[in-house]
Amino acid sequence: MIATLDMLNTYSGNFEESVEAGQLKTAFLAAAEEIATAHLGFDPAAQAYTDVVASGTGMRRLYLPSRNIASVEALTMGGCAVDPSLVAACDDHIVFIDHTVKFPYGEDNIRLSYTAGWERETMPAVITLSILRIATLMLSETGGNIGLTGKSFADNTRTFINYSNYRKYLQPLDALRIIRF
Repeated sequence: MIATLDMLNTYSGNFEESVEAGQLKTAFLAAAEEIATAHLGFDPAAQAYTDVVASGTGMRRLYLPSRNIASVEALTMGGCAVDPSLVAACDDHIVFIDHTVKFPYGEDNIRLSYTAGWERETMPAVITLSILRIATLMLSETGGNIGLTGKSFADNTRTFINYSNYRKYLQPLDALRIIRF
């Protein structure tokens, strides 16, 4: 998991330690991570991707459904193996080092294996914080609270705000989103 139970306890100020509370908080963290991952369009956790099929665009760059691409371990184009050292890994794409070489245009004509994502220690803070914010909101909904918060004003009026819509908490992640896949 990206965010830990200790992080959630510190962020939320809820240090309840029962087995049931731990299981519930862990479920909230997992759900919040799934919501953030779905919004991002990729899994930000570091992992190896094996035998990914991609379509060539006839350009030097090949965009992949990942961020923080660290390395390319294997590359095949049109059934022919290509030395992975001929491409450079960039944030969300790979590019041929030689400016004259391009990925061939075609559908599902490229197969590759690569490593991408962030370790927990290097995860962008905005991702971890968004997960903690959503998990804390879920935690606040327990015990009969349905995700509403009220604000009282000096003129004796009261406004209710629905916080079950996570869009506000996901908006800071928009700069990292991949929406083209």
